Amino acid sequence: MQLSFELGLEGDLPLNLGEKEGVFLNKLPDDYVIIDIETTGFSAVYDSIIEISALKITSGEIEGQFSSLVKPNKKISSFISNLTGITQEMVNNAPDKKEVLKNFCNFLEFYPIVGHNVKFDLGFINNNLKEIYNKTLVNNFSDTLYFARKIYKDLPSHKLSEIAKHLNFDTKGAHRALFDCFLTFRIIHNMKYRLLQLIQNDLKSLE
Repeated sequence: MQLSFELGLEGDLPLNLGEKEGVFLNKLPDDYVIIDIETTGFSAVYDSIIEISALKITSGEIEGQFSSLVKPNKKISSFISNLTGITQEMVNNAPDKKEVLKNFCNFLEFYPIVGHNVKFDLGFINNNLKEIYNKTLVNNFSDTLYFARKIYKDLPSHKLSEIAKHLNFDTKGAHRALFDCFLTFRIIHNMKYRLLQLIQNDLKSLE
């Protein structure tokens, strides 16, 4: 079941903000939130978030989703527009980062965060949260890129789209945040199946 989620700006500071960032988890949790962002570039300091999305997963099922464009502090280049399909016109009237990030944080609650190369996403998100609130997300996090390098060892590239192509998943629509969240969700399912196979093979070798 897919549900949208939105909160107003009223209320206190999101509860999952604090002085210290969350820690890396060397596992794929059972309950978690997948996140993905699109940006104007690669610098968490000088570039802006233009889209942020999330999927909340409990017991292997999608419980809810969050997605919003974000009005950036700088113009979107033609390179980024061609890559993502997000144009300047699309974000001119989008909500500002303070509104979007507050809603996003409230959606996350204290669930562990999962993403592909998630430190990139968290770098942008926490940099903006420091600017707005002088605090960062305390949620622990897990990176599917870390597991992909172990599970799909023979792939020349471990980019999300390359793993998806290897698994014969449709990648039309990639580089939009919500689409990439769904793609990550499908890849996580495959990873957990592969990890179970590896464990079973290891146990058989001990017999």
